Amino acid sequence: MRTYPLRRADGSLFAFEVTSTWVSFHSLFKVLRSVDGVTDVKRNFFNEDRASFNYGGEQWIVNEPFGDNSRYWIGPERGSKSSLDATAVHDAFLQLESLPRRLWRTVTNL
Repeated sequence: MRTYPLRRADGSLFAFEVTSTWVSFHSLFKVLRSVDGVTDVKRNFFNEDRASFNYGGEQWIVNEPFGDNSRYWIGPERGSKSSLDATAVHDAFLQLESLPRRLWRTVTNL
């Protein structure tokens, strides 16, 4: 999975984007729920914020700009002055293996 880190001036990770291709909401929710400090993961149906969750006591979102984009933006709710580091959430997504990659690995290991 490809990620696009968004950093503050001090180098800490503020938010990130992940490719939405081949990532199902089931996988997305599973990854979020696996992160220590993430609670209350909820699906949103009626706006570009596809999901919301609590991370470190703050409200965070999974946003899909324009409702049809190749990337999900994951970070603090808009207008938030969050100082939390997104590294733990980001690293969980780096561990996610896409379906095409799993299939390729299976086929080549036969």
